Amino acid sequence: MRYSKLFGKTTKTVTKDAVAVSHKYLLQGGFIRQLAAGRYSLLPLGFIVAKKIEQVIRNEVEKTGAQEVIVPTLHPIELWQRANRDKKFGPAMMRVKDRNNSEFTLGATAEVVMLDLVDQFNVSYKDLPINIYQFSQKFRDEARATGGLLRVREFVMKDGYSFHQDETDLMVTFNNYKQAYINIFKKLELEAIPVEADSGAIGGNLSYEFMTETEVGEDTIAKCNCGYVANLEKATFIKQVMNAGQKKEPLAEVEAVRGATMEDGVALHKLPLWQQTKDVMFVDETGRFILALIRGDFSVNETKLKNLVNATELRHATDEEIINTLHSYPGFISPVGIKENLNKDTKFILVADDSIRTTINMYGGSNRQNIDLLNINIDRDWHADVEGDIAQVENGFLCPQCKKWELKLVKAIENGHIFNIGYVYSEPMNSTFVGQDGTLKKLYMGSYGIGIGRALATIVETHHDDKGIIWPSLVAPYQIHLLALDLSDKNVQLQADELYEQLLKKNLEVLYDDRPDITAGSKFADADLLGIPSRLVISKRSLDKGGIEIKLRTSPNSSVTSIKEYLSSV
Repeated sequence: MRYSKLFGKTTKTVTKDAVAVSHKYLLQGGFIRQLAAGRYSLLPLGFIVAKKIEQVIRNEVEKTGAQEVIVPTLHPIELWQRANRDKKFGPAMMRVKDRNNSEFTLGATAEVVMLDLVDQFNVSYKDLPINIYQFSQKFRDEARATGGLLRVREFVMKDGYSFHQDETDLMVTFNNYKQAYINIFKKLELEAIPVEADSGAIGGNLSYEFMTETEVGEDTIAKCNCGYVANLEKATFIKQVMNAGQKKEPLAEVEAVRGATMEDGVALHKLPLWQQTKDVMFVDETGRFILALIRGDFSVNETKLKNLVNATELRHATDEEIINTLHSYPGFISPVGIKENLNKDTKFILVADDSIRTTINMYGGSNRQNIDLLNINIDRDWHADVEGDIAQVENGFLCPQCKKWELKLVKAIENGHIFNIGYVYSEPMNSTFVGQDGTLKKLYMGSYGIGIGRALATIVETHHDDKGIIWPSLVAPYQIHLLALDLSDKNVQLQADELYEQLLKKNLEVLYDDRPDITAGSKFADADLLGIPSRLVISKRSLDKGGIEIKLRTSPNSSVTSIKEYLSSV
């Protein structure tokens, strides 16, 4: 490709919101352009890279037995509703209606559509497992689209789905896919760590994210020197027992003229933070109030809480709701007696983190302003409707695996996710197969995704310097960047054009910077920005020295060799 004819040139100016390195360099290099918030066009250079990433993925996933298909992007809303998928996905769904007023959702993922497709074939155990995948456009109404291609509202995903007789059969494909993803990211030169993760809106009881550590990552993982690693949404830690040996003291009311923070409580009562109750009031998408109780030195992990109480969305209750509906008081909420004063028909659930069991004689609010309770004890003074782990890991907490070293939190980008979905969709959709005994059995399902644009951006985030991108050879838009200088010299022009044609005859991927009116400095800067692995320079100077100057993007050094020798070596 002659650079003079390439659609999409380099630019020195970028938008102010281009903070991530990948966003900045992909814009400057002419790989992408923004249409609207979270929606990007891939220009020829970006499109070539994306297609090469797709091919790496295709080669590896087909080793698992996966077969490529394509399904429509518009999904009848009834399919999503049958599986309760619309409620689980929540406001990220995008909906449209056709001229007949039929409602569709723009595909955010395709579990139910692929399941419906398999259902149409009335499969038996002899047909299983079925392993299919596609590359298709996905639509998600992200609340905050940021970082260029890192978090968008429209993107291409490789989404795969497998269908099985049972979990044992699923785990064979699941583990094969896990290895395929490890192989994919290795070939893309991304250090992607399989991380135990929350299954989120997809559902299921087991999933792994493939995380690449980088400061621009919007995800956080907890890791330990022993090898334990998990997404912050899923990570656990050892909650040490604090004062179990103490005698339980009688519940007591005390005057507490204080502020509404935990620190105010510590300062007033001169007692440790871990002994204070932290009472956080949430409201879910149905209007249900959820009081989350946790030890004062811990914080509530909203994802864990949502999973424990089967909620899709959470928000903090307003002061008005706390006062007028719950008849409590902000900063003085207490589990003791709160249920007795609720407005009639108020939906309410009291959830306790298991850390409450690690301490006794706690202190906290009383549901009345400026009055606190001392010696609060679960089971005696209040009862939880649900108990479980709703605590968020923080730096320095004790690892649950080795129980020896401290956990460290690091930023990361999620580049892939695999799910053991089980019967989450086949149950409500009544999706079955004919078993060996002739009876109908539920299909067991897995799901496997990789976002192409995010993988592309993550490569740039982890492969660049202060001059530009450094593409791994396997996905570089071109393998050779030929720069012709001194094009006013007819001999240089002739030699450069001839070299370009010779390289093309060898089926080599070449970007030929043939622009006659651009300075050498600008061409070198553009070459560094574009990040093509090998740079060839032909000029009067190089010809005088015996041929062409060769430089790898990863090396500061260059060498000169004859054109003939170079052509014989490639």
